[in-house]
Amino acid sequence: MKNKIWIMVAILLIVIVGMWIYWKKQTEQKPMQSAQELRIQRDILEIRKFADSADLAVQFESDSKSSNGEIVPVNVYIAGANQYEIDTIGKIVEFRSRDLPVGSENEKVVDNTPRYFQQDLEKMARQLIAKNVAVNLDNLTPNHGIKGTNYFFKWEDRTRKTSEGYPFIQVGFSQGGSLLNYINAL
Repeated sequence: MKNKIWIMVAILLIVIVGMWIYWKKQTEQKPMQSAQELRIQRDILEIRKFADSADLAVQFESDSKSSNGEIVPVNVYIAGANQYEIDTIGKIVEFRSRDLPVGSENEKVVDNTPRYFQQDLEKMARQLIAKNVAVNLDNLTPNHGIKGTNYFFKWEDRTRKTSEGYPFIQVGFSQGGSLLNYINAL
């Protein structure tokens, strides 16, 4: 009789432990993604939208401070020959070529064919800004410049001033239409 009681207790314990394990697995949740992981995913989507490339290979490089004066925390990403800085709210604050050695496999090739006139490139700059930022450029002061065969279209907010000067947005293109840089310091 004692053996039957011990067998029943053992079976009961096995059933209870089995039910507890089953219940625990059913109630386990997948680990939540960290805020940083979610931010990186959001930023990569923003970069792909900016680049018009849904499958662009983007890699998180580091977190840093913006290279444009004001101390703004950013995440830095690389994609081929390009580098992106994105602020904490998901806004691209800078796009530029990475500093790569000449002859590097990812070296950026800039088209300097005299393909576009200045007004064509300004139109392209306005379109790029309109696609990425809700800003009325007509409310800003133009301060455009040319360096060799490269055109830089800059609009400044002269209604306010920082220690770095006027907040601005800038797009640079080569005369062949290669995007050289994008800075949004508004």
